[in-house]
Amino acid sequence: MRLKEVIEGKIRIFIPDPSEYMREGNFDPAWAPVFYNPKMVFNRDLSVIVVSILKPKIIVDALSATGVRGIRYYIEGWRSEQLILNDKNPKAITLIETNVKNNGIDNAKIYNRDANSLLYEIKSDYVDIDPFGSPSPFILSSISATIRNGVVAFTATDLSPLEGSSVTSCRRKYDAINQKLSSSKEIGLRILIGKIIKESAILEKTVYPLFSFYADYYYRLFLKVESGARKADQNININIKYFGECPRCGFHSFLEDKCDAKCPRCGSNLVIVGPLYSGPLYDTDFVESILQTYTRFNYISSFSRVQKLINLIVGEMRYRNVYYNLSKLASKLKISAIPPIQAVLECLGDASRTHFASNGIKTDKEYEEIVECMRV
Repeated sequence: MRLKEVIEGKIRIFIPDPSEYMREGNFDPAWAPVFYNPKMVFNRDLSVIVVSILKPKIIVDALSATGVRGIRYYIEGWRSEQLILNDKNPKAITLIETNVKNNGIDNAKIYNRDANSLLYEIKSDYVDIDPFGSPSPFILSSISATIRNGVVAFTATDLSPLEGSSVTSCRRKYDAINQKLSSSKEIGLRILIGKIIKESAILEKTVYPLFSFYADYYYRLFLKVESGARKADQNININIKYFGECPRCGFHSFLEDKCDAKCPRCGSNLVIVGPLYSGPLYDTDFVESILQTYTRFNYISSFSRVQKLINLIVGEMRYRNVYYNLSKLASKLKISAIPPIQAVLECLGDASRTHFASNGIKTDKEYEEIVECMRV
């Protein structure tokens, strides 16, 4: 395996040389013997910032591949008491050992194990699950490994089921009924969180989002883990609901019951998805910590993009409702020309843009007020 050295953040790592695994002039990271995805740098940059705030005692990177994520956490985020790197691929282990040594880390524990098997044997205050595809196979084990008040992080790249394009796949992987909606980018994240809450309850634990976002072709979320059957029951009873959207007028809302099938505005049958998480996607204090911290990381390659995302989230996190996609709402209402999004925001007075969609707005104003501002 021929290697190539790359710089990411403040570390230097070796990866399989992509030129060795080209097919007809194209390259997919999955074709290499050890996975390294340069398109996930933004994900890792933001995650380093989060870890720098959490300051965990034990960092677990359960699906390490080259080790880039865990090594960056340790070098740039927080020098934890222990760094645990794991991959079931023996070739990855050889590369992890090289990269750990190359970056001067001498207290890393490196395992060549199935991730689920390892996670059921260890305890940590920070567990990171960054799989190729769905995180579902690792939810129960990662929650088991995360101690009370610890944090578990997930990446999900299988947007097709989560956003409603693959209905049967969503039912199979996430135990949710789903369809393509005008706000599917947010709905997918809420379905994923709902799945994690339900799985956690099996262990008499529950989770609450600290920071979550959508980017490119994946979701990334950081969840605080709490213990206790009562807390688990309370989170399910309060925050696990259904969601309905009217295919005729575009009205949408969280629903207590999937039997609430009629639109309260026009009487049409609602398209109903769920169950899903209906609570806040962000912890206000934690986002404030990110806002105060991220400028220290102005060396990262995606700094301007990080700044833009954080500023958008600071605006939208005040609102509990799912965003409205103005273009799709206008199409349903046969509005041929809507005002610029800034004009709609100013008309509403209490609203913001959202990072989920460039033409989306977040507000807790009534549906009728939104429509009125679109018709101005």
